[in-house]
Amino acid sequence: MKSSLLRLLVVCPIIFLSLPFAGQAQINNSGVQLANLRSDVDRLDQLVRSLRLEVEALRRENQQTQEMLKGLRASGSNSVSPEQLNQVLREFEQKIQSVNRASRETLVNEVSREIEALADKTQKAINALAKSIDAQPQLEQVVTFSDDYPRTGTTYTVKGGDSLGKIAREMGSKVEWIRNANRLATDVIYPGQELFIPLKK
Repeated sequence: MKSSLLRLLVVCPIIFLSLPFAGQAQINNSGVQLANLRSDVDRLDQLVRSLRLEVEALRRENQQTQEMLKGLRASGSNSVSPEQLNQVLREFEQKIQSVNRASRETLVNEVSREIEALADKTQKAINALAKSIDAQPQLEQVVTFSDDYPRTGTTYTVKGGDSLGKIAREMGSKVEWIRNANRLATDVIYPGQELFIPLKK
């Protein structure tokens, strides 16, 4: 049972970490699977509460029987000897303990089976997510450029320590203009590179 709980605690966070990388269909599918897991957990919670109520009822019956026996002892009734009452009480206590042990064993077995089932469902969900992520086509990032920049300007040779922002400030231009005019997919520039710097007249 401990190993099953450990598996459940390990695999659940992986699902939540994997969700942002899946598509909308995978997210919806994962939501359904998580809802099913929550339903199973609610079922377990109801089972535990039911067993606790049964045990509590047996304890109350035991207490009532003990009080009744104490009352009989105090009344000095001659119909039943103290030894007989003690024997009845011992037998009843043994029955209560037997029922409690059986209830605990039933609860442990039921919870163990449910946890195993939850762990299997979780592992299947992770495998399905992994397959869908692997099968998802990787889209190449398309960079588009705008022609909305001044056509007038000057040529600039990049020096060490330069950046597009620094050049734009010093030359009175804009980073977007420089990027679009030179068709730069990134802001990475290198010393010796020739750039056209758009400038307004």
